[in-house]
This record gives sequence, C-alpha cells and structure tokens, in this order.
Amino acid sequence: MPAITLTCPVCQFSKQMDVSVEPRPGTTVTCPACKSLFPFESNHPGTDSGAGDIPPSLPGDGAAPPPAQPARQERRTLTFEFTGNAREYFGIWIVNTLLRIVTLGFYSPWAKVRKRRYFYGNTLLDGAHFDFLADPWAILKGWFIAGLFFSLYSLTSRISPLVGSAFMLVFLGVFPWVVVRSRIFNLRNTAHRNIRFGFNADYREAYRVFLWWQLLLPFTMGLLAPYISYRQKRFLVENSRFGTTPFRFHATPGDYFRIFLPLVILMPIAAAAAVGVVLLKPNALTLALPAGLFLVVYLVAAVYVRTALTNLTWSSTSLGKHRFTCALRLRDLLWIYLSNAVAVLCSLGLLAPWAAVRLVRYRLERLTASGVGGFDVILASADRQVGAAPEELGDMLGFDLGL
Repeated sequence: MPAITLTCPVCQFSKQMDVSVEPRPGTTVTCPACKSLFPFESNHPGTDSGAGDIPPSLPGDGAAPPPAQPARQERRTLTFEFTGNAREYFGIWIVNTLLRIVTLGFYSPWAKVRKRRYFYGNTLLDGAHFDFLADPWAILKGWFIAGLFFSLYSLTSRISPLVGSAFMLVFLGVFPWVVVRSRIFNLRNTAHRNIRFGFNADYREAYRVFLWWQLLLPFTMGLLAPYISYRQKRFLVENSRFGTTPFRFHATPGDYFRIFLPLVILMPIAAAAAVGVVLLKPNALTLALPAGLFLVVYLVAAVYVRTALTNLTWSSTSLGKHRFTCALRLRDLLWIYLSNAVAVLCSLGLLAPWAAVRLVRYRLERLTASGVGGFDVILASADRQVGAAPEELGDMLGFDLGL
C-alpha cells in the first residue's frame, strides 16, 4: 500500500499514513506533537478533490499539463533586535521626569506614550519595527479614573479598615474585567508592519482563572499555584492574536509544576537551616546571618521563577507557522539586576535609562521566532477601540498583566 508523509509546518513533526486514509485537500488537521492546526495540502496525484477516479493525462494527448507543485518554503529563524541606546533614551527619560514634576504628574500619560513609542520603535522583528499607537488623552482619562479609585481606597482605609477591606473586595470582583480590558487596550494599540494586535474578550474564562481559581489557593496551601499560573498564561496567550491569526499555547500543567518543584523542596530546607543556626548559637550575628541568607535565597528564587516562567511561556507560544523560543539565563539576569541596582544607586538614579536599555536589549537578544515564511502574509482585523482606565488601574496598583 503506497504511503504519504504529513509534516507539521510549525514543529516539523512528520508521520506516514496510507493513501487510502488520506484526507481531502483543504481539510484542517491537528499536529499530534504541538497541537497546531493547519490545512492539509496533498502532493499525491490521485487525491485531488473529486479527481481520484480520473487517470493522469500523458504529455501530448491534448490535455492540459498538470499544475506545477508550489515550491517548498525553507524554514528560517527570525530574530528580535533592539536598536536604541542609553544616550537617546536618557533624553526622553529626563524630559519625562522633569515634566512630571512640573505638572504634578499630569504629564504621565504623555511620558508613558513617549517611552513606549521609543522602545517599540526600536524593537525590530525580521527588520520591521513595532508601533505603539495609543492616544495620550485616552490614557489621561483612564489615569483620572484610576487615580479616583486609588484615592477612595486610601481614604476609606484610613477612616475605617473595614470599609477599606470592603472596597478592596469590590476591586477583586472586577479584577478579571480589568485584566481583559487592559489586555485589549495594550494589544489594540500595538502594531507590526501596520497590522494591529488584538485580544478576544472572554470574560467568563477570565473570572474563572483570575478569581475562582485564586479563591481555592489558600485551601491548597499554595500547591495549586503552578496550575493557576498555567491557566492564566494560557488564557492570555490563546486569546491574543496578530491581525486575524491567533496565538497558540502548547505548554502543559506539568511544565509549570516542574518549575515550582525546586522551591517546594529548597525553601523549607533553607528556612529550617536558618532557624537551626539561631537556636544553636543565639547572638546578634547568628540572628542577622540567617535572615540575610534567607533573603538572598528568596531573591534568587524569585528571579529563577520569573526567568523560567518567561522562557516556558514564550517557548510554548506559536503564531501561524512560527514557534517562539526564549532562552534567558538565570546567571545573566542575576548579574544584570545586581549591577543595574548598584549603578542606579551610585548615580542617584541617573543611570536608570542605561539600566532599562541594557535589560530590554538582553531580553530581546534571547528571543527568536522559527518557522516558514514571514509575518507579512497575516491579514489585519478591525477592532473597536477601548478605554485606558483598566490598564492605568492595574499599573497604579502594581499588577503585572504581561507575559
């Protein structure tokens, strides 16, 4: 029995199958390895839709020649590049800082747009830069709403802790909505090759992963945290799209549990060792040394988790026929964070632009997209614009809504 070979255009997984069970051309098939969906294109001469009973024509018999098979596109790796530098960004940063002070913070929306446009405009993928298209006036309106909410929360917390707690519970109730609207605003105002990104407003799933699952966390003593992180990342990725092409997420809950497993083992050991040292020889040194050691272990663990989650999330994301790969290294980021902090402190904050550019450049240098073709074939989509209040509210209260 003759056989054909099916190859996934995303992960290049190949599988042989009999011609007798070959699907019709145009049928959507699912890759068993990466779960990507792609249309089936037959190269077998007798399986073109409805033509299986027609014998192929011989040259010279007056029939039209068979159509030429399309050339196979080579797989290539697209790299990210950051072309900005600390000197250019310092000019933007110092002006933003001074105008924020002079205007008592009212310049913040314009400062935010100027900063993002600089970093987006200097971020290149396959030679094309990104754009940030948000209107500062829209952000200013959202800034006022977020500021009003934060002011009411601060005032009620000082008057009555009970009222302040009730106010925070109200915010937790609308937090999933804030996540969705913030994501829509940020992606809708981000473009590449004049094609905007977008986000699907799935509020039911948002409440499920950002509220209901979170309420179960205390009852599991935190053991459900890896699964919750997985569900949240999958929600953010799979509801995002570039034009009309959705992003796909290929990680599993087990991948996230493997990241948190070392912490479950090492953190109790470190805490027990610190307590043991104090009980063994209680004095000022034995009290300070374990506390400092535990703080260092905690900071390293925090950087490790953030680095591992970033690598896993990006490396499990695909767009069309492209799969992203992120290869951040823990030792590199520890050195960058430490040296950046020392430089900023010793310069009284004047080296903050240099530190920001340095970190962004490293992150982008470790991110690639491998696949067939480019992103210029993706179709644009028309989305309704949304307000900036949720995104500003999330920023003011310190929520990280990114990947």
